[in-house]
Amino acid sequence: MNKKVSLGVTISLIAVACAITFVLTMTVSLNMYNSMVSGIQERENIYNKIREIDSFVRVSSIYDIDEETLTDGIMTGYITGTADEYARYYTAEQYYRLQQEESGVIIGTGMETQITGQYLEVTEVYDGSPAKVAEIKVGDRIVEINGQSLLEMDAESAQDSLLGEEGTRVSVTVQDPDGTQRSAVLIRQQIEIQSVRSQLINGYAYIRITTFNELTAEQFVEAVENYESQSVLGYIFDVRGCSTGIIAPLEQMLNKILPAGIIATSTVADGTESNLIETDGTSVIAKPIAVLADNSTACVAELFAVSLRDFAGASLVGQITAGKSELQTTQSFKDGSAVSISTSRVKPARSEDFTDKGLTPEYEVEVTAEQAEMFELGDPENDFQLQRALEVVAAE
Repeated sequence: MNKKVSLGVTISLIAVACAITFVLTMTVSLNMYNSMVSGIQERENIYNKIREIDSFVRVSSIYDIDEETLTDGIMTGYITGTADEYARYYTAEQYYRLQQEESGVIIGTGMETQITGQYLEVTEVYDGSPAKVAEIKVGDRIVEINGQSLLEMDAESAQDSLLGEEGTRVSVTVQDPDGTQRSAVLIRQQIEIQSVRSQLINGYAYIRITTFNELTAEQFVEAVENYESQSVLGYIFDVRGCSTGIIAPLEQMLNKILPAGIIATSTVADGTESNLIETDGTSVIAKPIAVLADNSTACVAELFAVSLRDFAGASLVGQITAGKSELQTTQSFKDGSAVSISTSRVKPARSEDFTDKGLTPEYEVEVTAEQAEMFELGDPENDFQLQRALEVVAAE
């Protein structure tokens, strides 16, 4: 039996519903407003503090202020204040260098260095480069640049000074591991970074990837196609020490090996998830594959390794990887500087998130730092991890 509801009761119910909606809306809006105001107040406090310090220093200090150093320091401090361990502020010179590295083409002396104490240690020398011609080798130390001792220079500035315009000169003093010093004048030139190197070992293709840049996919595809034409027995991909690079080349590289499928997804700050890597299956390699990795293998290199394991049955050999799944976005500014912050996380489609815990190899082979220094490209005699990888692919 249907009961009729009076018009008055209906109006009352509507009024109550509107009141509840209004209260909920006002509560949410008030919370958002309070949060926004709190953020504004915190930022205003920061700006006020900077102004107070700046006023005091400019009036009272007996030293001059280096405005460029001051600005860079403030920007670096801001980025350091985030919880993002991979965030970084780049000066104009540093960002220029980053752009070159990501493009795969640099203008410089043809050597990569890392800061070791007060000096720059050479970590890589590119074939055909001025550094190679001058017989500078991995392990050498740069102790002087243009007649100035590195003891008198900021290490990062010293690295930047090795770059410059094509055709310009830079003089360096190099110290061998045994302490012998020699000088060389290098003419900066345009150099293509060879991020993929390969050779045949016992019928297996050994392909080493040192970084992922805009030319990596082209170099990788060329190497794989070359070995496929030779009907190799299998592949060993080496991403040990590969901790830098961009995500862009990865899909094209995996398209040369894996069947069709969604390989990886990414999640941005608001929780939205989307497909990141998807292969079309036009080229599939059905041969034994091993991937060499270590605790320096990070991010894109980790995704490369786990994708081959999940979709091509590859075996991981070496050490547990770094566990870095964050991808960074870089924003440049008018003065040429830039900031890079983590804006998304990647996740393999068929495996658990490897954030922080890394990837555990099916065949763990630990090596000491001294043993690792003995490793040379494709040298199974001294490289125990490569020896194990060859055993693994041969047994499959």
